[in-house]
Amino acid sequence: MDRTASRPARRRPLLAEPDFLRLWTAGAFAATARWLEMLAVGIFVFEVTGSAPLVAGMLMLRMLPLGLFGVFGGEIASRFNRKVLLLAMLAGSSVVSATVATLAHLGQLAVWHVGLAAFVAGLAWVFDFPVRRTLLADVVGRARLGPAMSLDTVASSGTRMVGPLLGGALYAFAGMSGAFLLTACAYGLAFVVLLGLPSVAAHSQAAAGRVFERIVGGLRDLRRQPVLQGVLAVTVVFNVWGFPVMSMVPVIGADKLGLPPFEIGVLASMEGLGSLLGALTLAAFARRRQYRFLYFSGVLLFLACAAVFAHSVLPALTGALLLVLGVSMAAFAAMQSVLVMQYAAADSRQRMMGLLSACIGSGPIGLVHLGLMAAWFGASAACTIVAVEGLLALGFVVFKWRALVRRQPR
Repeated sequence: MDRTASRPARRRPLLAEPDFLRLWTAGAFAATARWLEMLAVGIFVFEVTGSAPLVAGMLMLRMLPLGLFGVFGGEIASRFNRKVLLLAMLAGSSVVSATVATLAHLGQLAVWHVGLAAFVAGLAWVFDFPVRRTLLADVVGRARLGPAMSLDTVASSGTRMVGPLLGGALYAFAGMSGAFLLTACAYGLAFVVLLGLPSVAAHSQAAAGRVFERIVGGLRDLRRQPVLQGVLAVTVVFNVWGFPVMSMVPVIGADKLGLPPFEIGVLASMEGLGSLLGALTLAAFARRRQYRFLYFSGVLLFLACAAVFAHSVLPALTGALLLVLGVSMAAFAAMQSVLVMQYAAADSRQRMMGLLSACIGSGPIGLVHLGLMAAWFGASAACTIVAVEGLLALGFVVFKWRALVRRQPR
């Protein structure tokens, strides 16, 4: 290939590249469905049961597959056509959402149906990091990895704002059937967009070897990368002590602030707005030497704000704190994939992204813990207890992996 001829293509804006645009758009549709259904499920379960622990339990069921199967996601992605895997994931998710919508329309929807659907949706989520995001990295190359992941976070952040707004509005006017019907359509649109992804972005054949042997080999590679160990440890801290706090937003909105479903959706969308603003700023101004600092400080700021947001009795103040939580989450979400793929060897990226999925899958531990704290002390106190524990855990990570916060060379 003529390298000189290929340079203009590499300088094109990322969104002008068809393969990147397809993957980015499909991710945006799927993420809209994900955040919409998570809010609708939280409102539905709290209305039916009045139980904050059960609301946390629904998110736990959604994240449980990441913990159980996330480490295998990279291996599956390396052995099968990744485009086909993505299409199967989206088709299955659309069918599940349509089934929930039908049961709700018929008046037959029960909490256990919603829990089962959450678990199945979590199975599809297992493949987002080792499949779709790895394909994004393949399309853009290592040099533009940071801007690509920041743009992907822009899409995810925007959908965290749009999804809850749509979820709250549809739940208020059309109930669970309307919310999940739109979810099914969003997954279907993502499926249609990805049909145009050409075979050039398909999988590469995995090297021979048994799955468990290759996973063990990936863990051996990880032992030689202390900074990567620290990155994954911070991911565990955030998903055990940080992200579970967001499951309490429907509970705080309904129980503490007395808001109806639509206003709860508006409140939840403030986190998405903050995340969108943060992601846009990162895409425009973040530099490679700042990635580790942004990653760590994002988690630190999130946990600090999470310790106080649930005690506000003013919707405007709660919304402002959720806005800050969103900004800090953007720094964390954009940088974690970048750092993993930056420090992982090219031939072990998918395995490391699978390990990242498994670390994200530690979230159910935190959700069980948060649910117990909410049952014993109430939702507001539980958020504070969990966030303070997270700050202590983050301090331990810094002590153990000091290279994570050292200044990076220019």
